[in-house]
Amino acid sequence: MPAILKGWMDRVLVQGFAYDLSKAYDGGLLQDKLSLFSFTTGGSKEKYAIRGDIRYLLWPMQHGIMHFCGVKVLEPHICYAPENVSEEKRKEMLTAWTQRLRTLWKEEPIDCSPEWYFK
Repeated sequence: MPAILKGWMDRVLVQGFAYDLSKAYDGGLLQDKLSLFSFTTGGSKEKYAIRGDIRYLLWPMQHGIMHFCGVKVLEPHICYAPENVSEEKRKEMLTAWTQRLRTLWKEEPIDCSPEWYFK
C-alpha cells in the first residue's frame, strides 16, 4: 500500500472520530445507536453452514467495528441465494424484510462479546 494511503487509513481507522480506544464500547461516540447488516448471498444457507455459523464471518464487523464504537447490533437480516430460489420464495424474503422493518425498534441487540466466538 502506498505510504500516503497507509497514513490516511491509519488516521481514519485508528484516530478517527468514532474509532478511538478512549471512546470504546459503552462509552463510544455512537452509543445507543442501532445497526444491522442486511445482505444477500450467492450461496445457500447450507453452503455457508459447511464453514460453520455465518456469525464467524460477521463477527469482525459486528464486534470490531460496530460494537467497538458503542453501536448496539441487531441480528443480521440475510437472504440466502435469492437468484436461485422461486419467485414465491423471493416474495417471502421481501415480505419478511418488510415486516421486520416495521418492528425493528423493538428488537433486542445481539451479544457482540467474544465469549460465544471462542467457545
